[in-house]
Amino acid sequence: MIWSLCALASGTFNALWTSRIKGRVQTEGALPFAASVRWGVVILLLPLAFVSAGPLPARWWAFTALAGLLESLNVWTLARGSRRDYYSTYALANTAPFFTVLLAVPFLGERVTPWLVAGILLVVAGAVWLYYRDHWSWWGLAAALAGTVGNLFSKSVIGLGSPFSHAAFCFASGACLTTALSVQQGPSGSFSRLGKNIWTNRDLAFFSFLGTVTFYLALFHIPVSRVSPLFRVSMVVAFFLSVFHLKERRDWKGRGVGAILLLLGLLLVLKG
Repeated sequence: MIWSLCALASGTFNALWTSRIKGRVQTEGALPFAASVRWGVVILLLPLAFVSAGPLPARWWAFTALAGLLESLNVWTLARGSRRDYYSTYALANTAPFFTVLLAVPFLGERVTPWLVAGILLVVAGAVWLYYRDHWSWWGLAAALAGTVGNLFSKSVIGLGSPFSHAAFCFASGACLTTALSVQQGPSGSFSRLGKNIWTNRDLAFFSFLGTVTFYLALFHIPVSRVSPLFRVSMVVAFFLSVFHLKERRDWKGRGVGAILLLLGLLLVLKG
């Protein structure tokens, strides 16, 4: 049960920092912002990774790097889709638990129960109800698939070492990719601005660090088919923050139905 709570905590921490990124993304750009937060998380993870370091097989290095690259691909597709339709892209990106349970059974041999399947369907239905705006987003679907496959790679090797080492190298791989892409697209001096952005976004990186640690601790101990839906508690937290903190109360009752579906789904996942 404690590791399921870690997955819920990870989603909560994720919502606490992602709910504050809009202005900074507009100022810095999506890729430079993603790179700065990832490097901030890597810096905070390094002491934990160093303390728990040990010999690791080649498969661990290869799959962890792939997981990091796919996680960054998830961020890039979300950014691309958000330019056209943020809400539908975000909704479809959060259908990832559906694809996770479909793939985790044949590829990882995970066992699922009817309660878990029902909970995942309710979580996905709640996510779509909350954010879908009648515009299909292939970018959102691509983000869901990239995130799903990345988590499968992570789960397949995270038990071979420390969850902290896995998280640090995974995020370092993604940080290298987002940095390379942002430097390629940006003007000269991008590297110097990256250092400044890391310091500017240190508060968001700290909450992302907490979300990352709790996520990989949960993934280390329980099936990815449970971690993925439980992480979507972030959408419920984001809904309440938008209504009560940001005062975004347009159609809040209608969107509240989605939040209720999500909560019911999370309870079933915990039971399953």
